[in-house]
Amino acid sequence: MAAKKEVASKRKVAKKKTARRTHKVCNRCGFDCALNARTCSECGSEKFAPDWVIAKRPVNRQVSVEVTKSNPKFGEAQERLTLSKWWPGGSATFHLPNLGQWEEIECIINNDLAPLIGWKPADELVKSIKKKSKNGKSGAAGEDYIELMDTHPDFLKKLVQAIDPNRISKKEFEDVVEIFGNISDALTNANAGFREAFLAVVEKLPKQKQRALEDLDLLLQSWSLQVVTNVAQQVKARMETIKLFEKQIQDKKTFEIISDNSIHRILERAMWLVDERYWLLQSNNTLRKFIGEEMSKKDKKKYGKKRPDFVCGTVDNKLIILELKRPSHSLTVEDLNQLEAYTVIAEDYKKFTSYEGYLVGSKEDSELHRYLRRRSGFKVLHYADIIEKTMGRYKEFLDAIESDGGA
Repeated sequence: MAAKKEVASKRKVAKKKTARRTHKVCNRCGFDCALNARTCSECGSEKFAPDWVIAKRPVNRQVSVEVTKSNPKFGEAQERLTLSKWWPGGSATFHLPNLGQWEEIECIINNDLAPLIGWKPADELVKSIKKKSKNGKSGAAGEDYIELMDTHPDFLKKLVQAIDPNRISKKEFEDVVEIFGNISDALTNANAGFREAFLAVVEKLPKQKQRALEDLDLLLQSWSLQVVTNVAQQVKARMETIKLFEKQIQDKKTFEIISDNSIHRILERAMWLVDERYWLLQSNNTLRKFIGEEMSKKDKKKYGKKRPDFVCGTVDNKLIILELKRPSHSLTVEDLNQLEAYTVIAEDYKKFTSYEGYLVGSKEDSELHRYLRRRSGFKVLHYADIIEKTMGRYKEFLDAIESDGGA
């Protein structure tokens, strides 16, 4: 009984200790910093995690695993594991209250779902590479090398860090050189500059040992940064598209011309401006032509020889249609009726599982909102909101990368 009381007493003391905040956590690298620190002594970042984050281990620049405190408003405060992911525009978390829940998730992924989609653990790929190389099928092992690099990008870095040049023989070093040589051959799709540098360091391995391994470690770190750099370049390209879209909105002619440079075609190629879910939208010229011709037949007086122009595409089997109006035009119920007519005619072309229709402009009649409340599937968007929200989302992403020295 006395022993139990002593254990209980120790637990109470432990709880009091964990309740007292003794450090703050760097939001970039997860280093435990002093409470009065203004910058992280490990990486120099000025950003720290919120108070409820007790520990943090980054997986990459967007994903991390954390120890966090639950909100006492919803019961007794507990320490738990939290999976956190940051993405342009926000973040998401998933809390693990106990080890049993994680073990169940891990078991489902490793034993059930991962094999279903062809995921292979690193040790399985390494075994396959060894077996094929031993049987003289080094060429066949190339696919395994590529899969190993794609699915386990930190494998090379860990491999380098695990090598102690003072404890391996010349023959073993030759084997290491051969392994890295095979890996470099598999990296045919890698950046040409990186591949040349990789090969150059591999050639130095037998002679320089420790220095070459250090060079290789630095090179592999730069390789991981290339991924971030490529994303940053894509974001910058998207920001340029936003600027072009903003410029074209101010040009009245762009609403009249029918070409790849019209405001309609620009938006059709960059539907992530409207919704990130639509970045895979497939433009459907045939459907757009079909709807336009049918509209012209129904209202020859309004459209005459010129068919109506609008944005039209599909995501999976979902129809997306946008009617764009000049900023000077006030969106009306008539515009809504026209948009609705597009979706009705589209059903004669193909049966879609669902649809979304957007009226896009800079202002609208008050009466329009009364009708919108009674018509599901239709929305009004303002050019200013599209540009401001999208630019803000991507600028935030770029700022985060550049502050980390990744761009």
